[in-house]
Amino acid sequence: MPAKKLSYDELFNSTTMFYMNDQYEKSIEREVKAKTEEISVGLRTIKDKESLKEYIIAHKDALDNLTSVSQISVERFKRMVSMIRKDRGFVFATEWSLGKIRTAMMESPAMMESILNLIWNGKNDEKLKSCIPAFYLENMAMDESTLLRLQDENIVRQLVKRGMEGKYSNGIGDAVLADIEKEIKRICAKHGLEYQKNVRVPILDRAVSFVLENPAQPHIIIDVSYSVTTSSSQGSKKEAARKTVEVLSREKSAGRNIIFVNFLDGAGWIGRQADMKEIHRCSDYVLNFQNLGMLEDIIDSYISEF
Repeated sequence: MPAKKLSYDELFNSTTMFYMNDQYEKSIEREVKAKTEEISVGLRTIKDKESLKEYIIAHKDALDNLTSVSQISVERFKRMVSMIRKDRGFVFATEWSLGKIRTAMMESPAMMESILNLIWNGKNDEKLKSCIPAFYLENMAMDESTLLRLQDENIVRQLVKRGMEGKYSNGIGDAVLADIEKEIKRICAKHGLEYQKNVRVPILDRAVSFVLENPAQPHIIIDVSYSVTTSSSQGSKKEAARKTVEVLSREKSAGRNIIFVNFLDGAGWIGRQADMKEIHRCSDYVLNFQNLGMLEDIIDSYISEF
């Protein structure tokens, strides 16, 4: 008997909104604390324009840290730097990143002085006030309140956490894959099967999360997507599922039965139900953490075809 496919409502109602992993959270917290302390030590050295200059020279992420803690819009800051470059006759091919701005400051004493003036007291600089709106210049001053923010470790901590959001999400993705792989490894060991992960399947012309047993002659294809937030990548997952089911339907007509399993979980999928429903339609089976145990039933149902 084939394994039972979860209905869409069963998948939706059993969705795990947020992935919990205490070990991972503790490792991230250690990194946040260490980075917060590292940045705070540097920012606390800023007392005047000369120490600001020394800080920028000594720390490659100086401008990222300063714009964040000083509540300076990075995009506006880059526009103002572009104006300085233009006024100084620099060849203007493209706008500079914060890293490139710092490099230019270190290479050119004139650029260093101009941008230091902008950061330290641009709000009150008569020349800058004549060509940049006051709305843009409002936070361009290392006044007493700004220097106090530089000393506030809680503000720096929030800066660090914002900067680590991408890394945190990537780490969650790796941890989710590791949990699923642990279950796949257990089932495969029990049945003497092989699997590969993050491997390109030629008939699909793309990579999949897991394949049993061989990407050249797959029996079961598993795609994994854990999403806490909504994004356009979920639409891409839907399109990949559509193309996959088209290919596998042709394979089935030729006598090759390849099972397509999608693991979908996380609060982000609740916010993209149209995509979630379409992936559910395209899949032979759907799983989430609450129903991961069903994977063994699926493999048991088709082991005779391996």
